[in-house]
Amino acid sequence: SLADASHELRTPLASIRGYAELYRMGAIPAGPEADRAMSRIEKESARMGDLVNGLLTLARLDEIPSPVRAPIDLAVVAGECRDDAKAIAPDREFTLESTGDVVVAGDEDQIRQLLTNLLRNAIDHTPEGTPVEIVLAGAARTVLLEVRDHGPGINAENADQLFERFWREGESRSRQTGGAGIGLAVVAAVAEVHGGKASAENSPEGGAVFRVELARGPDSETSQEAPTDV
Repeated sequence: SLADASHELRTPLASIRGYAELYRMGAIPAGPEADRAMSRIEKESARMGDLVNGLLTLARLDEIPSPVRAPIDLAVVAGECRDDAKAIAPDREFTLESTGDVVVAGDEDQIRQLLTNLLRNAIDHTPEGTPVEIVLAGAARTVLLEVRDHGPGINAENADQLFERFWREGESRSRQTGGAGIGLAVVAAVAEVHGGKASAENSPEGGAVFRVELARGPDSETSQEAPTDV
């Protein structure tokens, strides 16, 4: 809602304004303290930008009755998103495994944002150095996409709520970790508009698995086929 969005924007705006006022008053001397202040302003600005971008995506998905339909090779897009994630978190290992035909019909920009949000979620909510795995598997009418991490996992009781707008799970999804309750909502919305669905669960090997099932195209969206086992 508009009230939720305003509430989320208030915190980074207050931080940016606070640092700017301290600098203007001369309370932040040149040198390391000023560098730290500028770094905080940059991070808060980036977080605010992520929130605005997420809100714009959700607004467009709410308004547009059907997405762009063009062939997308998920292996190519996932590889590029993996490389972007490596640049953001060079201390981690990001692996990509693709099995079968993983081409779907849809909006590449939206699918790219879905993948980016899942990887960013894994980075934000697992300890530094935790490896992240991307797994793709093609079936007759669907393509399964999974992002697996080796962090503390999720609270299984709240698995469905993770994809609600502006929802957080306690301290693990707090503002301090950069979460605004928008990233996974975008994932769910993009999956739905592409005839699929998003879900999350804990892996038997430890960590969380975020799973997205996408229809291959408009003719596949009514398929009741179960996800492919990977």
